[in-house]
Amino acid sequence: MANLEDSSSLATLAEINPATVANELDKLQMLAEPINGPNSFNLETAAYGYITREERLVIPGALKQKIPSAIGDQNQLNVVELYSIMMYNYLRMKKRNLTDDHSVFIACYRSRLIQLGYLLRNKEDRHVTVDEVDYPRQAKDHHGLDYANTPAYQAAFDLAQSDAERLTAMMQHGTDDHFKKFLGFMTTKTGITSYVTMAATQFAASSYLVFRQMGHHFKSELEGKYNVLWKATTLERPNFVPSNSEIHRSAIHSFGVYVLHEMFFRNLDAGLLAETYVERSDVTPCGVAVIKTCWASISLMKSLPIWNSLYKAYKEQIDELEEQAMQLNDARGAIKYHKNARLFGRNRAHLDPTSAYALAPVAKGFLDSMSVEADIKKQKALDKRASQNPVAVAMIANVIIGIMDRITSSGDLAKALPSSDRPQVEEIK
Repeated sequence: MANLEDSSSLATLAEINPATVANELDKLQMLAEPINGPNSFNLETAAYGYITREERLVIPGALKQKIPSAIGDQNQLNVVELYSIMMYNYLRMKKRNLTDDHSVFIACYRSRLIQLGYLLRNKEDRHVTVDEVDYPRQAKDHHGLDYANTPAYQAAFDLAQSDAERLTAMMQHGTDDHFKKFLGFMTTKTGITSYVTMAATQFAASSYLVFRQMGHHFKSELEGKYNVLWKATTLERPNFVPSNSEIHRSAIHSFGVYVLHEMFFRNLDAGLLAETYVERSDVTPCGVAVIKTCWASISLMKSLPIWNSLYKAYKEQIDELEEQAMQLNDARGAIKYHKNARLFGRNRAHLDPTSAYALAPVAKGFLDSMSVEADIKKQKALDKRASQNPVAVAMIANVIIGIMDRITSSGDLAKALPSSDRPQVEEIK
């Protein structure tokens, strides 16, 4: 270690270039990232996850100020600028050894989402801790350079009446052969670009609903959920469409989930979403599923002969559970109860699950007594809590099955069914 009292040592330290130090630290972090990931530097990112630098969204530095700064801002990017973004993201994906078609798909998908207003310029607006958007200075704004320095291109671009004419102007008068070669390459991929234009909003809606319900962009166990959602849209899934992991994690992670939430409900209100997403728009946010599922099961029990006795025994818990479930009925507002509400720009609100935990064995017992495979039986939210009291689960199931058997075997069904004008005395044994 240098002696700080030695003036020559201080002089040496003063000559160190801060940019050089920053560059070396950057290299060090890049080397450490595959081993530890950014979460080793900031625990707040653990809730959101992270992507590697090779997966980050790329936008030419000169175009940064044209990206919307808030939801609802007018997108200022023209078609050539969007293709510039597309090219750099295509090159980024190719570095990850993706196929040409999959690289083109992700590049088009990101460019389309930017065009639709899904990206906010500042990471603070995206409500993320670690920024996953690169604005490299060496990535050119091809339109801006040629527009300023090539009069023929400027004139042709100003006269253009359509996006096709604007791209043609760049092809004819642009000075960057590398970019013109890319534009020529993209004319062979019009099937992919057309598909992405049609389906980008639906893919984003799928990402949102899964994150809303599960709290993750993608994990291997979510593969089936994404496949079911997409199959229900009835849209094709051609071979040029990448894996669910690439689409719902790598391609869209940089945009943040706050925008996914806001844009989902804008598109819902505008009638732009597939019916399967409309039906699932009120899916319970991750962290409170046990409340909504428990109430759905308990409320079905109102038709049973034991309801009055059940309500008498659990009145306080049932009333509280119903009130909590009603608070979750506001599909848009319920996101504040999400376990990662901060990522949606919300202060997390808490619902005390004590009543749901108390009623979970009752609800599970009722579901176990059902002979039909109803959708609600497939929900897993109750299983963890109910499994802590298996005796109560079995008891409730047996009571309900016994009552149903008596009703079914009764010679006079009217007498077996509960009457509205007499008290029901069937007690839970």
